Amino acid sequence: MTSDELALRFSLRHDTTARLLKTLELHGFVEPSRFAERYQPGRTAGALSKKFLSETPVAEIARSVLQALADRHNATSTLAVDDAGEALFLVVCNGLNRESSPCCHVGSAYPLAQTAAGHALLFTSQTSMDRSVSELSPCPVETEALHESFCFFRASGCFRLLLPDKNLLLLAAPLHLNNAVLALELVLPANTRAARDPAGPMKDLLAAVELIQRKCAAMGVRYLEDS
Repeated sequence: MTSDELALRFSLRHDTTARLLKTLELHGFVEPSRFAERYQPGRTAGALSKKFLSETPVAEIARSVLQALADRHNATSTLAVDDAGEALFLVVCNGLNRESSPCCHVGSAYPLAQTAAGHALLFTSQTSMDRSVSELSPCPVETEALHESFCFFRASGCFRLLLPDKNLLLLAAPLHLNNAVLALELVLPANTRAARDPAGPMKDLLAAVELIQRKCAAMGVRYLEDS
C-alpha cells in the first residue's frame, strides 16, 4: 500500500502516516517495495510472521505429512488459509530434488483466484457458497480458470490450476477442521509425467488431507486455539 492509501484506510493525517511509516521502517516492520512508492512487510514482520505461523498446532501436524507428499512426487506441498482474500501459506515443504521457490515460503500470500489452494478456499467459504463463479474474480482469465477448476473438483475432489508461463500444475483440496477450512496444495512441474497424468498425485493429496484431518480430530487440534 502507499502512504496515501494507508492514511485513508486508518483515517490518519498524511504527515502522521508518513512519520509512522518511517518509524516502522527503521524497526524493520515495513520496507519500500519496488513499485510506485508502495510499502510491504519488512524483515522483522516477516520473521515474526514465520515464527507464529510455523508454530500453529495444525502446522506441526501437517508438516510431516506434507514433507512425505513432496518427497514422493518431487514437488512442493503447502498448507494455506484464507487471510483477507489471500491464500496465506502456513507450511511449505519441498521434495528432495526440488529447489524452493523464492516466492513460495511460510508467510507468503497470493490472491485466492491465482492458486489452486485459493480456489479450494474460495469454493468452501461461507461467503462464496451462494455466489456465481463470475462474481469471485473480476478478471475474465481468472474467472475461466475458476470455472474449470470447480468443474474438475466436482469430478475428482481436487481443484486444478495450470500456469503455463511458470510451467507449473497446481492441485489442491480443502482441509476441514472443527473451526476453520484450510487447503493443501501440491505444485508439480508441468512437464513431468506426474503432471501429465495426475491421478497418482491427486490420490496422494486426498489421502494426505484425510490423514491430517484424522490426526487433528484425534488430538482436538483447532486452527488457532483462541479463535
